[in-house]
Amino acid sequence: MKPSLVWTLALVALQSLAGCAISADRAEDEQASVEYEQPFVSDVATLMDFEFDGELTTSVSTNLLTQIRAQLFYTVGHLNGEPGVSRLDRVKITNVTRTVVGGLNVVKYRVKLPVAWGSKTDLPTSYTLTLPRRIDAAGQEAFTRKYATICNDGDRDATVSNYWYHYRPKAWGCRVDAVDALTVTAKASVSRENSVAKYPEYHKVWEDSALTVVSIFGKYEDGATTSADAGVRAYDDFIAAVRGAFPAATTTPAIVPVAPGVATPDVTFTADLGGGRRLQIVALLVDNVRTAGPAFDARYAELSPGADLVLYNGHAGLGANVRALSQKGRFFPGKYQIFFMNGCDTFAYVDGALAQARASLNPDDPSGTKYMDIVTNAMPAYFNDMSEASMALIGALANPDAPRSYGAIFREVSAKQVVVATGEEDNVFNASYKPASKWGGFHASGAVLDEQSVTYQTDVLPAGRYVFAMTPEGGAPGGDADLFVRVGAAPTATATYKCKSYVYNSNERCAVTLSSPARVHMIAKGDKATLSKYRVDAFGL
Repeated sequence: MKPSLVWTLALVALQSLAGCAISADRAEDEQASVEYEQPFVSDVATLMDFEFDGELTTSVSTNLLTQIRAQLFYTVGHLNGEPGVSRLDRVKITNVTRTVVGGLNVVKYRVKLPVAWGSKTDLPTSYTLTLPRRIDAAGQEAFTRKYATICNDGDRDATVSNYWYHYRPKAWGCRVDAVDALTVTAKASVSRENSVAKYPEYHKVWEDSALTVVSIFGKYEDGATTSADAGVRAYDDFIAAVRGAFPAATTTPAIVPVAPGVATPDVTFTADLGGGRRLQIVALLVDNVRTAGPAFDARYAELSPGADLVLYNGHAGLGANVRALSQKGRFFPGKYQIFFMNGCDTFAYVDGALAQARASLNPDDPSGTKYMDIVTNAMPAYFNDMSEASMALIGALANPDAPRSYGAIFREVSAKQVVVATGEEDNVFNASYKPASKWGGFHASGAVLDEQSVTYQTDVLPAGRYVFAMTPEGGAPGGDADLFVRVGAAPTATATYKCKSYVYNSNERCAVTLSSPARVHMIAKGDKATLSKYRVDAFGL
C-alpha cells in the first residue's frame, strides 16, 4: 500500500471558529512518497499538478524526505491564500541529493505536488512559491520569529509549530528576504485525475434497503458544556435539521430536548422512507475524536461496519483528528461507504489509513478505494456551516429516485469550503443505472438475550451470490448477537455456520453462493446478557 503522509512538526492548540485547531503530534518516516490513482471531482475546484525543483538547507543529514516534507508543509498556508491547498500525502518526490556547504546540508529535489485549486476557470500555467530555505528546528524558529507577525493570515499568535498553516507570503506588507527563502516558479498543469458528473454509488448504498448514517460532531473547545460553544451548537443545529427533514422519525432516547447538547450526546433517528426503505442516523457529540477514549472507540466500532455515510464535523486538528478517525472503526468487506471529513483543509490531511484498512479486507481492491469515496475540504470549514453540509449529503442519498452527482450535491455546501470528492474514479452509477439483482432482499429486526435465538428463512432463491449481514440497532449500544446461515436446512448454532464477527458486537456478515435454486436459513442468537437489538438484511450481488 501507499505510505501515509508523515507529520514532522509538534502541533499545539489553536482556537478558531473554523474547524482548524491544532494538537500535539509527531511522527517520522523515511519512505518515499508515491503517486497513486485517486481521481477528483468538485463543483468549485480543479485538481492541478505543481512541478518544481526544490532546495533547502538543514543541519540534519538523515531523514531527508522528512526535511523536504517539512518545507512543503508551508505550501498549505501559502496556497490557502489563493484559495486552494496542496495534497501532501500524494506528493511525488524524486532526484533527492545532498551536499555539504559551510557545515550545513544543502538538499535538492524534484517534486510533483497535487493542488486543489479553488476555481474552474482562469487556471494558472505557473505559480511562484516562496518557502523557508532553512528547514531544521533552528531555521524554522528563526523564520517564525522574523515573519510570523507580518506574513500571516491575520493570526498574530502563530508559533513555530503552526506557522506553516498561517503562512501567507502574499499578505499586504509581507516581504521575505531572499537569504531566508526559496523562491521557485512551479509549472502548473491540469491533472489528468479530474473527473466530472460522478455520482455516489446509490445502488450500493441502498442494496440492503437502508441508508445508515453516523454523524460525529467535535466541540470547538474541549470540555465545553453549553451551546455557546460552536461545536455544541453545530450538533444541536444538526439534530434540529434532521427533525425538520424527517419529521416522522422516532428517536432514541424517546425524548430529545430542542437543544440536546452535552446532556444528550448520542441520538439515534429511525425513519420509514416508504417503498421498503429505512433511514437510521446516529448523531454523536465528543470533545474531539483524538482523545475521545475507549467509550467512543467502542461505539464507533459497532456503528462503522454497517454505515453507508460517515460524517466528521469539527476541528481537523491540522490533521490529528482526521488521522485519528481514519484509524478507528471496523469495516465489512465489499461494503461501499462514503466518508466526509468536514474540517479545515482536510484535503491536505487525509492519508492512506482508511484505504489500507479496506484494501486488506478486499483482495479485489488493492487501491482501497473501490468501495469508498472520501469527501474533503480544500479550504477552512466553519462550524456554522457544518450541519448544512452534512444534511446536503444525507438529503441527496435519502432520495435515490432523484439521484444527484457529487457536483450537484456540493452546490448545497458553502462554496467557501471548496468541497471535493476523491476515490470515485471507479464509481459506475449514473442517473440511468439499473442494478443487476432483481431480488427484493430479506429484512428483519429483533432482539435476543444470552442464549436466546430467533430463526428466519428466505424464499427459494435463484442461483447466484448473496450477502447476509447483521448490524446492531443504532439506539441500542453494547449488544452482541451472532448470525448463523445455512443453505437448504436450518443451521445449528455452531462455528460451522457462523458468519464472521466484526469486533465483539452484533456486526456479522457472510456471503453465500448458490449453484442452484435453494432456500437459505438463518439463526440470530444472543451471546451477551445485555439485550442485543439487531437487524438482519440479505441481498443479491
